[in-house]
Amino acid sequence: MEYDVVIVGAGPSGAAVAKGLVNEGLKVLVIEKKKLPRYKMCSGIIFKKSQEITEKHFGKIPETAYVAPHLLKGVRLWPDDEHFSDWPFGKEGSGAPNVWRSEYDYWLIKNSGAEVRDCCCLKTFKDSGNYVTLECLNTLNNETALITCNYLIGAEGGVSVIRAALDPEFEKNLRWYVAYQNYYEGSSDIDPYFYHGFLNPQYGNVYAWFNVKDGLQIFGAAVKKGVKINPYLAKYTEMLGKRFGLKLEKLIRQASCMGNDMCVTGRFYLGKGRVLLVGEAAGFLNAFGEGISCALSTGLFAAEAVSSGIKSGNNALALYTELTKLERRQTTMSWKLGAKIAGRDLMPF
Repeated sequence: MEYDVVIVGAGPSGAAVAKGLVNEGLKVLVIEKKKLPRYKMCSGIIFKKSQEITEKHFGKIPETAYVAPHLLKGVRLWPDDEHFSDWPFGKEGSGAPNVWRSEYDYWLIKNSGAEVRDCCCLKTFKDSGNYVTLECLNTLNNETALITCNYLIGAEGGVSVIRAALDPEFEKNLRWYVAYQNYYEGSSDIDPYFYHGFLNPQYGNVYAWFNVKDGLQIFGAAVKKGVKINPYLAKYTEMLGKRFGLKLEKLIRQASCMGNDMCVTGRFYLGKGRVLLVGEAAGFLNAFGEGISCALSTGLFAAEAVSSGIKSGNNALALYTELTKLERRQTTMSWKLGAKIAGRDLMPF
C-alpha cells in the first residue's frame, strides 16, 4: 500500500495535517491505535484560537459534540481555598465551547477527507531517505500491513513511539508527570460555568482542576512520575467537600495520562528526515495543559511543509521548523506566564 503521507494519531493535530494535505490533493492515510470515537482525557475547552482554526478549516462544531453547559465563561484560578481570579473567555466573558473530546476529535478526523483506519497500531518504521516504510498491526484480526509513504507524521501525543525511535537519547532525558482524573455522578456548589484550577501545591505537583460536564463532577491532579497520587487527591477531595459541598455518588470513570517537560523547557523535537512530529508529540502544550490550539496550528504547518516537500522538492523539516518558530516561542512563554500567575514553577521536578 502506498500513500503520499501516513499520519499516526487521529487527534486534532493529526486531523489538521490530514485536512491540509487532502486539500492539496495528496493521498493520505491516518492510523489510530484505538477504536474511534475514542476517549480523550481533557478539559474539552475550545479556546478562541482553536475555535477560529476549527471553523476556518472544518466548519462549525456540531451540537453533538457539546456538553452542558454549552459555553464556559472562563478559567477561575485559586491560589488558595478562599481567593480566586477570573480569566474570561472572549469579550466580556462571551464564552468558549465546552465539548467532549471524543466527539469533537471524531468529527474533525471524519471531516479531514483522509482515509482513516482505527484499531491500527504502528509496530516499526524505517526512513530510507527517499521514502518511509511502515509495519502496522490490525489489533482486531492480528493482520500485519506493510505501507510505503513519502512522509510519516507523528501525532500520537506526549508519549510518542515515533519520537522514542528517532532519538532514544533525547527520550532518556525527559522528565515525566502523570495526570489523574475522576468522573463522578454527584453535586457541588462550585460554579459550573468556569474551569477551576487550584494552585496550592498540597493538591498536586503541577496543579489540580475541577469542571462540570453534563452534570458529572470531574476533578483531578498531576504529580511527578513515581509519586503516589492518593495523598494529594485525598486532601483535594476533602477540600472540595468542605469548601464547595462536593457530594460524590456513582464513579463513572477513572483515567490517567502521562506528559513530559518538553513544553516547559523549550526542548521541542520536530522530527528527523522524512518524519515530522506535531502537537504534543513535538512538545507543544500550553500552560495548564491547553493543547488543542497548538495541535491544530502545528498540524497545519506540517501539512504546508510536507506538501511543499512533495510538490517542489523543498526540505520539509526545515520549512516546518521555520513555520513553527512563533508557536514554539508562544508555548514556552505561556509556561513562564503560568508560573508567574501561580507564584511557583508549575513543573518543579
